[in-house]
Amino acid sequence: MKSKQEKIFYIAGSSKEEVQKSPFVERLLRKGYEVLYLVEAVDEYTISAIPEFEGKKFQNVAKEGFSLTESEGGKEQLEQLKTTFEPLTKWLSDDALKDQIAKATISERLSDSPCALVASLFGWTGNMERLAVSNAHQKSDDPQRSYYLNQKKTLEINPRHPLMRELLKRVNDDPADLTAKDMALMLFRTATLRSGYMLRETADFAQSVEAMMRKTLGVPLDEQVEEEEELLEDGTPEDEGADSKDDEERDEEHDEL
Repeated sequence: MKSKQEKIFYIAGSSKEEVQKSPFVERLLRKGYEVLYLVEAVDEYTISAIPEFEGKKFQNVAKEGFSLTESEGGKEQLEQLKTTFEPLTKWLSDDALKDQIAKATISERLSDSPCALVASLFGWTGNMERLAVSNAHQKSDDPQRSYYLNQKKTLEINPRHPLMRELLKRVNDDPADLTAKDMALMLFRTATLRSGYMLRETADFAQSVEAMMRKTLGVPLDEQVEEEEELLEDGTPEDEGADSKDDEERDEEHDEL
């Protein structure tokens, strides 16, 4: 590990490929820090009971309490970013995502992803949540389980990402911008999946993606799905069958005349 690395960083997941691509390790790996990959089901439970190793404390990079500010200059830059993006973080916390997140803040761990959901110090990470839900011996009405599953997370945003810069610009121009609110909700949902958590509003998420595809392809949002053509027992379309019946009735009337 690096000489200035004060903690032992680790991340838990179901496979090495999953944890390597996690947004929580992006900046750590870019800066050459060592991160332990815990991919066995028992790992995260076990290491949480170990306070430290050879004088260095363990740090779950998917939880709060993580910091990578290495110098006074880095601290000043971080404070400046917090001030610049305060309108956005406040807007996300108090308006756009007030029912979904505990708070929004500037991230020190992201480099490529626009945002991520971070668990509290004593909350469940996405990996722990997945293990708890898949536990066949867990009671479905367990109040402790329900508490952790419904616990709100912190949304950390990447101030260097173009999507976040655009969102900040829109919020500064008009806090009531509906497009900005839709973008914020979509970013929250993708961050939920990217951070390893389960998405509970799957139908709403699918509708949002469909609406985005309609806009991209130029398909009107109010354009309806074509109705299915009903077939008669002989396989002919119902409308064609009705036309034939009308023709027969007209022929019969003509013969009577």
